[in-house]
Amino acid sequence: MASYVDLERLPKEVDGKEDWEYRYIEPVDGENHLMADTATRDRLLETRRGLVEEYERATQGWAQSATPAEAQGHQAARATTAQRLRTNYWELDPYLRARSLYDRLGMIKSGGVIDFYPAAAGFSASVVAHEPSADDVD
Repeated sequence: MASYVDLERLPKEVDGKEDWEYRYIEPVDGENHLMADTATRDRLLETRRGLVEEYERATQGWAQSATPAEAQGHQAARATTAQRLRTNYWELDPYLRARSLYDRLGMIKSGGVIDFYPAAAGFSASVVAHEPSADDVD
């Protein structure tokens, strides 16, 4: 397994060096209170529908481009819309998705940043974060 995963990231129980033990953190009362705000959810979903249509138009324009310059313009518009879709998703997230263990541990942070080793959860390894990109929309 060491040829695929750094031994520093494997728990000791599977012969790795990571001093980590699974602990379940119980849900907190009210952690999903925003899910009851259906008016905000519906407004954000309507915005998302428009962004999806905009993304599809940009993708079609890119595919049907007659020149490289035209294709580049559609591709840039598509990338901008993909970023707006990503931002919209993370605004919408608390209205759609119940909080999970990963939220409670601090692994899923605001804006969709993933932190596999959050210091607040008592992990001993250094922080490894993944910033989503426009390519994640596809």
